[in-house]
Amino acid sequence: MQTPKYELKWFFDGAPANALEAFIPVFHHWIQQQCLDELLIDVADYRHVHNGPGVMLIAHDAHYAIDAADGRLGLLYSRRRETHPSRREIDDPRERLASVFLCALSACQRLESDAEFQGQLRFRTDGFVLRINDRLSAPNTHEAFQAVYENLAPFLRTLYPDQEVEVSHASDAASRLTLDIQASDNPGVETLLTRLGVAV
Repeated sequence: MQTPKYELKWFFDGAPANALEAFIPVFHHWIQQQCLDELLIDVADYRHVHNGPGVMLIAHDAHYAIDAADGRLGLLYSRRRETHPSRREIDDPRERLASVFLCALSACQRLESDAEFQGQLRFRTDGFVLRINDRLSAPNTHEAFQAVYENLAPFLRTLYPDQEVEVSHASDAASRLTLDIQASDNPGVETLLTRLGVAV
């Protein structure tokens, strides 16, 4: 499935009451420091949209949104293209999955450690949503789900060794291809990054 348009959402496990407002200066600081592995461009404020994208950090290759879809607040990483040198040569679905997880989890780790939140911000790592935002390359069919699952399953064994992991397919034909993943343990962001081979 040769599309870069993967989305990954990790949900909060405790966030300050003013979380959405607090992300605006945090994301502006990220832009000033250019602290992620891609060009960071702007911050968009969608707090007025009910269960919408909240506050969004616009980057050249991806968007990072504090997303409230379905009433569940979390970080939604939405890849649009792959132009950064570290991603330009990706042509294998499993390599792409690893890259998407690395980018999303690195942003989660940076948010958890940001002084703005004083240790109050944490992510749950026992469940997440993976979506393919490309209806042409990845229609929401059982066959497309199986194709994604075949690449995802060995990757999940790396992230969650010796754990039960349930992968379900949101089969509504009107929706984009969406996989809901639930694990039996909540290892934490840094542990998942370590399992991806990142020194934390």
